[in-house]
Amino acid sequence: MRLGVVPESPLEWLALRSGRVPTPLVDTHLAVAWARTLIVATRSGVFEALAQAPRTADEVAAACRLAAVPTRRLLDALTGMGTLLPAGASRYRLGRQARRWLVRASPSEVVDKVLFAADEWRFVEHYERYLERGEPLGMHGLLADGRVLDPAPPLPVDDHDAYGRYQRGLHALAGVSANEVARRTPVPRGARELLDLGGAHGRYAAALARRHPRLQATVLDLAPAVRASAELLRAEGLGPRLVHRVGDAFEVDLGEAAWDVVLASQFTHHHDDEANQRLARRVARALRPGGVYVVQDLVRPRTPAEARRLRLGALLDLYFAASSGAGTFTLPQMQAWLVGAGLVPLRPRWLRTLPGMAQVIGRRP
Repeated sequence: MRLGVVPESPLEWLALRSGRVPTPLVDTHLAVAWARTLIVATRSGVFEALAQAPRTADEVAAACRLAAVPTRRLLDALTGMGTLLPAGASRYRLGRQARRWLVRASPSEVVDKVLFAADEWRFVEHYERYLERGEPLGMHGLLADGRVLDPAPPLPVDDHDAYGRYQRGLHALAGVSANEVARRTPVPRGARELLDLGGAHGRYAAALARRHPRLQATVLDLAPAVRASAELLRAEGLGPRLVHRVGDAFEVDLGEAAWDVVLASQFTHHHDDEANQRLARRVARALRPGGVYVVQDLVRPRTPAEARRLRLGALLDLYFAASSGAGTFTLPQMQAWLVGAGLVPLRPRWLRTLPGMAQVIGRRP
C-alpha cells in the first residue's frame, strides 16, 4: 500500500511524473486538513446522521446539534474528497466507502479507530522531542492514568475514557483482518487452548475460537487494559470460551506445556529486542509439543531499498519508538527470537488485509 498523491487525469499524471506537483504540500497541508476533517465528522455524528437517508446541510446540523453554515462547509469538504456524494440539488448522501467503514451498523466499521486518531494526533506531536532527546512519550502510562496530551503546550490533561478509546480503536482495527487471521493462523489439529498476549479487546482470539469450535481462548493483559475492554469481550458472545486473565506476560506464570497456540499480535513493537527474546523463551516452555507461537506485527525494512516495499513498517517504526519506546523489527530479528527459544521457524505469512504485517511463526518440536 502506498499513501500519497493520486492523479485523476492524464494531464495530472504527466504533471506528477515531470515533478511539477509540489507533493510535500499535499502530504502536509492537505493531508493534515483531510485527516482532521474525517476525525471531526466522525466524532460529530455526521455519517450516522446520513446513514438512513440523504439529508440537507440544515437537517444534518440539526441532527448533530451543530451550526448550520459550518456544517455545510464540512459536508462540502467531505463531498469534494468523495466520502459523501451529492443527492439532488441540496442533499448529501454517504459514499460506498463511508457506508462501509464509518457507520456503526456496518459489520466492517472502523469508527472507533478513526476516533482514537484524535489521541494519536497528540502522540505524533512528540516526534521532535523524541528526535532531540531520544525520550519516548510513554503513551500506555498516559492512557492508563487517564491522561492525554493537550496539543499546545504538551501537558497532561484529565481524560478518564482515554484507555477505553484506545481499546475500542484497537478492536476496530483488528476487525479489518480478524477473519483472515483466523483463517491463516496454523492452529494445530486437535488444539484446545489459545493464549492471546496483550490482546485485551479479544477480537483476534474470538475469531480464532469461532473458526475452531474446540478452542478455549484466554486473553492475558494488564489490569487497565482488561478493565477498559471487558465489555468488548462480553459482546463477542462466546461466554466461558473467551476469558480475560490479568497479568504481565513477562512475569505471570504461563505454565509448562499448557498451550497449543500463543498469539502475540502487535505486542512485540512495544518491547525491545532483549525483552522479546525473553518472552519467546517463556512462550516456548509454555507450549505443548507441536504448539505454535505466532508473532504478528508490522515488519521493519532491513535496508533503505527495502523501505520502499515495507512502507508501513518503516513509518510506524518511528511512531511506536516515539510513543512507546521500542518499534518494529525485521524478519530476521523476529525469527531469531524463535530459534533462540528452541522453536522451529515456519515460513512467514503476510496478511493481505493489513499490508506490511506478517505472521512470524515458530513451532515447538
